[in-house]
Amino acid sequence: MAVAALLLLTACSGQPSPPSASPSASTKRTQEFTTTFTLRTRSFYVVGQNNEKTFGWSRYRGRTQFLGEAFRVQMLVASDFVRSNGTFEGFVNLTSDSGDIGLRITGVAQPGPQGDGSSYSGETEVIGGTQTYATLAGRGRFTGQRTGGTGTPIDVVVTLELINPSEER
Repeated sequence: MAVAALLLLTACSGQPSPPSASPSASTKRTQEFTTTFTLRTRSFYVVGQNNEKTFGWSRYRGRTQFLGEAFRVQMLVASDFVRSNGTFEGFVNLTSDSGDIGLRITGVAQPGPQGDGSSYSGETEVIGGTQTYATLAGRGRFTGQRTGGTGTPIDVVVTLELINPSEER
C-alpha cells in the first residue's frame, strides 16, 4: 500500500517522467462519422411563468460508417432549454459485429439560423469499447443541425482524435 501511495504521489507531483526506452505504444488519428438521428422516444416538460423552459430526455437511432465498418447508433440525451437555447448531455453508443463504442457528449443548443430548427455544438469523449474497440480512447467535437421543429431528424457530425494503444506494431 505504501509503495502504491508513493507511486501515486510521484505520478501527481508534476515531475517529468524519465524517457521511455521503448517507442510509444499508442497512435493517434482523427476520424469522423456522420449520421442522421431519428427520434424514437422522448419525455419533455414545459415550465416557467410563460412556458419558456423545457427539459427532458430523448432517445434517437441512426446508422453510420466509422473506422471502415457499419454501425448502428443510438443517442440518449438530456436537455435543459430556455427559448430553444440551453445545454445538453448524454451518450452515444455505436454497435457493430466487431464490438461497441461508447461516447459521452456535452454541449449547447441554439435556435436555427432561420428560426426553425436547432444547432448543436459540443464535446465528446470515448468512454470505452468492447472486442475490437476495447482499447479505444479519445476526445473530439460533436455538432448537429435540425432543420425542422422538435422531434424532426438531427444531422450529426462527430470528429474524434482517437488513441488506440494496440494499433502500433
